[in-house]
Amino acid sequence: MRTGAVVVAAGHKSSVSSFSPMLPIGDSTVIRRIIITLKRSGIDPVVVITGEQGDEVEKHIAGLRVICLRNQNYGHTQMYNSICLGLNYIEDLCDRVFVLPAKFPMFLPDTIQRMMGSRAMAACPVYDGKRGHPVLVSKAAIPSL
Repeated sequence: MRTGAVVVAAGHKSSVSSFSPMLPIGDSTVIRRIIITLKRSGIDPVVVITGEQGDEVEKHIAGLRVICLRNQNYGHTQMYNSICLGLNYIEDLCDRVFVLPAKFPMFLPDTIQRMMGSRAMAACPVYDGKRGHPVLVSKAAIPSL
């Protein structure tokens, strides 16, 4: 089963004041850590939706073998629109897709591997009774989104 990912790094108006994808984390950045964790878990392809600071983000992740799509209307749309842009692109390339915003880098490859064992139409990690990211969506569920 082929599993891909859509990472939203467009900087929608509902985002926090700092541009999360480029924030430092350890010796890297949020966006690089997310991509590297996904890749190390066998996720391919990884589609990154950019918008705000698109040129900078795309240059920053250029060596990581990801597909970058630009949401030109990121300032006037919701994150949902960027997710749809990514899902429309990746839908025919994978059997299931991880979907996540580029602001939660602290997930482990073990979490990804355990989620990939699920046969549910959609799955997400749960900690202390609260759902989190990333969300794993079956290809069959994409049209209804």
